[in-house]
Amino acid sequence: MTGLLNCRQTIALLLFAACLFPLRGKSQIKISPYLIGQNAWERKSVFKVKEQIAAVKFQAIRIGGNTYESINFFDQGALDLIDFVRAAGAEPILQMPRHFKDNDQAYKAIAWINGKMGKHIRFWSIGNEPDHKNQRATEEQVREYFSKISEQIKRYDPKALVMGFDLSSYKLPYLNRLLGGDLDLTGKIPGKDYYYIDMVTFHNYKFRDISKFEADVKDLKSRLQQFNAKRPAGQQIGWAVTEFNSHWLVDPKLDEDFMPYNFHNGQIYAEMYDLGMREGAFSICPWSMLEGGADREGTDLSLFDLTDGKYVPRSNYYHTQLLAKYGRANYLCHRQTVKDIVVIPTADQNGISVMVLNKNKNSGADYTLNFSTKSVGQQSAAAEPGDFAAIEIEAGINNRYSDSITPFSTQMLVFDVKGKLISKFVYTAKDAEAKTAPIETNK
Repeated sequence: MTGLLNCRQTIALLLFAACLFPLRGKSQIKISPYLIGQNAWERKSVFKVKEQIAAVKFQAIRIGGNTYESINFFDQGALDLIDFVRAAGAEPILQMPRHFKDNDQAYKAIAWINGKMGKHIRFWSIGNEPDHKNQRATEEQVREYFSKISEQIKRYDPKALVMGFDLSSYKLPYLNRLLGGDLDLTGKIPGKDYYYIDMVTFHNYKFRDISKFEADVKDLKSRLQQFNAKRPAGQQIGWAVTEFNSHWLVDPKLDEDFMPYNFHNGQIYAEMYDLGMREGAFSICPWSMLEGGADREGTDLSLFDLTDGKYVPRSNYYHTQLLAKYGRANYLCHRQTVKDIVVIPTADQNGISVMVLNKNKNSGADYTLNFSTKSVGQQSAAAEPGDFAAIEIEAGINNRYSDSITPFSTQMLVFDVKGKLISKFVYTAKDAEAKTAPIETNK
């Protein structure tokens, strides 16, 4: 992993690209090296899936949630989870409970974690879901505990990256006051050259598509622009989603689109990561890695099914793994016109990777990927009017790839730098039902 200074420079570049070109108006957008995230809070069974989690190639894993909004959070269990995250190749995002606001408790906690125990945590979130009935706090109370804890964290480590407010959903009554309002936290800590907040975070649950997230992110980025105009390039305020899932529980009264264990849920994960790539997120962290017994009941929002004593990956696991393992460093601007076909194109000096999602449960589709040196605002000479789905991708090369995709399925296509197919992975709703992995098949 890069150092924190490089991380801040990366965030600044992400924000510049994503704010200046919000509608894919730039051919490539740098993807955060911490984008592919998750949440880990369960302290026992999660260690049984250690190798499977490492195989995903997560980049950031948040250790937090309502359970850890407690004075008893910082113990050996927290240290074990930090080691678990790092063993998986990811960087921890550690939650600092709001209860540590007084008597230098937050300072003492970070001194113990980073000093005595040598864990060198760089990314901190403060509090969890103050707008939720579990541990509700008023806007004034959020301002008080956040400002006090941020000051303590940055007094110990001025280069620490501090996140907040981890609202349970995108609630304007809080944001209007805490971001530029009468309880503003976007300014500098008095007498210092660093700021209270570096990253605005929020959660959301119970949705069948990501349209609400799209609107919320657009609104948040618009708000942040006015503050970032006054802040140095290396200290811009970024954004992240630190919890989400299609529901917070398995509710049999709702339809399949809200179930957190099926094929659709995996495609939702992919679309959320796509949103983070093209809009410059620092990290996108679903909830969660393992919980609720992995039995498709209650609060089972896991990446796994517990089947015959073994943890078997679900669709959300495989969609994440395909993006994490085969995705490239930069997001490619593109144009797509078919509603149920979603493409996630990335590239770097080693090649091009494109995930293709067919969200239609009944119809397959023929498609053509037109790799072009032209802007997506121009018609590529390679596009043909008769193509069912002609997808224009600003890839810096002139080539094309034609294929078909079956109903309700996902493909990951891996190309070399010239646009020649190297590997093709296919994963379908039937595979998810059978609890089998994506299949690599090359033409």
